[in-house]
Amino acid sequence: MKYFVAIFSLLSTCVFAKTFTVMSYNVQNLFDSKHDVGKDDYTYLPLSLKSSSPEVQRQCNLIQNEYWRESCLKTDWSKQVVNEKISNLCKVIASTSPEIVFLQEVENKSILKKMFDSPACGKAYKYLSLLEGPDSRGIDVAVASKFPIVSEKLHKVDLEGIAKPTRGILEVKININGKSLTAFTNHWPSQANPSMARYKAAELLVERALGVNSDIVVAAGDFNTTSSDSPNGINLVVRPHTFDSELKARESGVRVFPGSHWYRGHWGSLDKMFVFTQASGKIIPDYKSFRILSADWMLRTRKWTDYDTGEVSFHEVPNSFSWKNRQGFSDHLPLVMKFSY
Repeated sequence: MKYFVAIFSLLSTCVFAKTFTVMSYNVQNLFDSKHDVGKDDYTYLPLSLKSSSPEVQRQCNLIQNEYWRESCLKTDWSKQVVNEKISNLCKVIASTSPEIVFLQEVENKSILKKMFDSPACGKAYKYLSLLEGPDSRGIDVAVASKFPIVSEKLHKVDLEGIAKPTRGILEVKININGKSLTAFTNHWPSQANPSMARYKAAELLVERALGVNSDIVVAAGDFNTTSSDSPNGINLVVRPHTFDSELKARESGVRVFPGSHWYRGHWGSLDKMFVFTQASGKIIPDYKSFRILSADWMLRTRKWTDYDTGEVSFHEVPNSFSWKNRQGFSDHLPLVMKFSY
């Protein structure tokens, strides 16, 4: 009889368990069309303003790289372009309807609110978090949630003597129907910075995450870390305390897309979703559900000429957003995974 009761209890738990989905997405330069004082957002302004503003023209002309200087001077980042960018990103998000979305490269709370007030995103994300960080371009990390956000903190990475100030790590605590999930949204310094900059971000993440009292702790985002990083913040600092969702999925036999980001002929997994090992067991990650979203409509064919060999090849790569034709999404593909509780 006890055996029957135990089996029935287990089956009941499986049958009646609720699930929610988490997405992490670098949305590539989600800027509004207004200038934020003190931020280098001049590229993402309307051409009508640029042509009439000596200040904007002066700032653009200070850019030494010809490609980026011309982009700053000629990009027409109008309200219509912003609306199309938001609509396209919402199409990606709506394709899986995640309850929680980790976001990277969002300019400010205003554009975040505009995005999730949009009918294209369904207006279901009532809880938004973005705390302004010190990034010179003004890009930040954010969280959008259908569940209540009960607290938020921004942890600034100390890079003095290593690199210029960067995006902070956003810590958000979310109430999942009486259970707690703490989310850490990350956008670590780019590969233009030394490996030590990302190592410092790794140390800060782990220090803060290990001090959290929550049913489950999830860290996701664009970690900008490759195998050539030395010291390697992910391998040396993060992995000893976490499960890598992508690796767990692949180890389980799940066919996962080759990567979330394509650069110079190669796929990479700059975007990660880590689950910290300290957990109550009240919220359970389903690693077999992990995916890198890669629908055909999210990709485009790119001709690539190898820099070293001159070999020409064609690749299906993330379809970045173009202000000229208002098509595309981002240069990154999003990660998604389900959790049960």
